Amino acid sequence: MDFSDFSVPPDFNAEIQGLAGTVTGLSTARDSRAHVDLAGNLGEFSPVTISGELQPFEFDRYTDIGLKFENISLPIFNPYSGKFAGYSIAKGKLFTEFHYLIQDRKLDASHKIRIEQLEWGAASASKGEATLPVKFATWLLKDSHGVIDLDVPVTGSLDDPKFRIGPIVWQVIKNLIVKAVSAPFKFLGSLFKGAEDAQFVDFAPGSAELSPDSAGHLATLAKGLVQKPGIRLEVPAGVNAQLDTAGLAERKYQQQLSAALASELHHKEGDAAPLPTLESLPPERQVEVLTALVRAQSGAKPHLPDSPAREGESRAEAKARRQSEEIDFLRQDAHAHLAPGPADLEALGVARSNAIQRALLTETGLEPARVFVTRSGKISPADGKVRFELGLQ
Repeated sequence: MDFSDFSVPPDFNAEIQGLAGTVTGLSTARDSRAHVDLAGNLGEFSPVTISGELQPFEFDRYTDIGLKFENISLPIFNPYSGKFAGYSIAKGKLFTEFHYLIQDRKLDASHKIRIEQLEWGAASASKGEATLPVKFATWLLKDSHGVIDLDVPVTGSLDDPKFRIGPIVWQVIKNLIVKAVSAPFKFLGSLFKGAEDAQFVDFAPGSAELSPDSAGHLATLAKGLVQKPGIRLEVPAGVNAQLDTAGLAERKYQQQLSAALASELHHKEGDAAPLPTLESLPPERQVEVLTALVRAQSGAKPHLPDSPAREGESRAEAKARRQSEEIDFLRQDAHAHLAPGPADLEALGVARSNAIQRALLTETGLEPARVFVTRSGKISPADGKVRFELGLQ
């Protein structure tokens, strides 16, 4: 049984050789069933079997047929791959099991397709209808053994003049590829629950510490990528200048404030009583602690602004207002001495990418050579945090 397709350059030709078998029980009776049992070879080493039953004179009333193709060398499909994928096929095997059930012109079909060790070759001279990143899609769809399993069900009515199985099957496969390559983290998440949540990693401003949830999602992603050996992961390195400049200053301020509180209150490391917060102290003590902090930063006592009493203001009210203004002034003065420089921001960006890599590569089995740090990655503010967006290639 020969098949030729002249719609693609070069022509596609396939021959099922030595097709033999039986069709028994032929009858024109409407309720009869003919049994089909055929076998042949597509080439010398690729067996083909066709089996099932049907009403041969009214196939659209009843047909129940299975077709099985095994060990087909994929490079024979190069006329199609050049047109639809844009590349020749260098290597691979195809195994398929198709099943078609027709009852009163209603079709219920299944197409189980297994592709093993697919490797793409050179780009075709004319890519034709090729629009998809098939190499990336191939790595996404392959499992750890280099196998792609596709299950494409099709249902419909033979009365629909637009119903054609071939285009429908191709469109379903195309949709799967588009879905995988356009949202690869979501696709991986459908295979490895939690992997999709690793696409975005949020840091508190000025911090390189991963949350336990983020670390867990990254580990899940890494373990999933172990089974997708051709995919590389890109990790951004950097900061959000506005959020992280303020964040670094605030973190340094809190560290120095803790030291000033400990010193002013004679609190020693290891003391049973916890160190109080600045706000828990009386206003005059807050002024003393902040004054000591600024003195430690600049080496000189800060010059507090004058704050004369206002008309109609009592002595107690004037004192409370003056202390509040002094506290605000000292806080701002302390922060002004702590503005981070370019080196501080650079170190923060590196620390963040290192934290992500550590979560990805610690006891996950993912090869470090597959993780790339990039300075051009996507970093953006998100709900008051700094969001890193990982990429797959």
